[in-house]
Amino acid sequence: MSGVCAAGFAARTPFERRYVKDLSARAHPDAVRAFNATPPVRRKFFSGSRGAYRAGHHYIVAPARWERTAEGKLWLGVFAHESGHAIDLYGRDARGGRSVWLAPAIRQDRKEMRPRPRPAPGASVPRQRDLERALHAFPEAARAVLMAWLPGRGAAGRFAVAWTHGRLEEAIGGVLRLRRRPAASPAQREDARLQHYALAKVGDFIGAVYDRERGGGHPPAYYRAFPRLAGPSLTVGHAAEAFANAFVSDVVAGTELLSFLVASAAPHTHAAYRILLHRIGEGRCAASSPGARDANA
Repeated sequence: MSGVCAAGFAARTPFERRYVKDLSARAHPDAVRAFNATPPVRRKFFSGSRGAYRAGHHYIVAPARWERTAEGKLWLGVFAHESGHAIDLYGRDARGGRSVWLAPAIRQDRKEMRPRPRPAPGASVPRQRDLERALHAFPEAARAVLMAWLPGRGAAGRFAVAWTHGRLEEAIGGVLRLRRRPAASPAQREDARLQHYALAKVGDFIGAVYDRERGGGHPPAYYRAFPRLAGPSLTVGHAAEAFANAFVSDVVAGTELLSFLVASAAPHTHAAYRILLHRIGEGRCAASSPGARDANA
């Protein structure tokens, strides 16, 4: 079975068709081309398993259909993340995937990392004009997604204030708490699951770039298990997770907001990721010997 689904994604297998049809119709063109330039990934699933990409065998651990799982659309996000790993790692060896090329950009973002802001004693609640000013610092399309995802302009404004002031973890954490509230309809619950996953992956991207000095996601012990790129605090794992999480932000619903958050949190890394993604889509990053380390969600 083959064909073309949302935004031009190739659907070369039944597994791909079940997932890519629900990715964003506004997915970034370079992400689509990079996906299509990577050989189709086989699927395996084990009872009680979480998502993972097994590079040595080029398969993703995932159910055949996300619609038939208790977690629902969360698995669509997992598919996007693991597809990012597949694009990065296919045909590469244990020295790392294509994403090792991001290392200089990651180092530059780390040099320029803003310190984690501390709340000022007695800080007042932001005024309405502060909320509006912060909201209008977001691109129009990103602002529209943010306001659609949050219950009211005030909540969106508080997110925007926290984000523009560098309180990245506070902004993401606030949305994640709101998204845990029960939604009114099954469709809204599914959308909320995907939004929750995607925003958590924005936090994971930040954690990978800044080695957990900012953001969240994978614990330090996870990164220590990978070969080093430059000293103990930058490994092929950091680069691989940054790439896969940036890919999620380019292909799931709400990409207008997600890609803006990723780009504003680590601009050098995101710019390098987009260059690399374009080159992969053009077929300029050939495979080497297989056997790269497994990468997990």
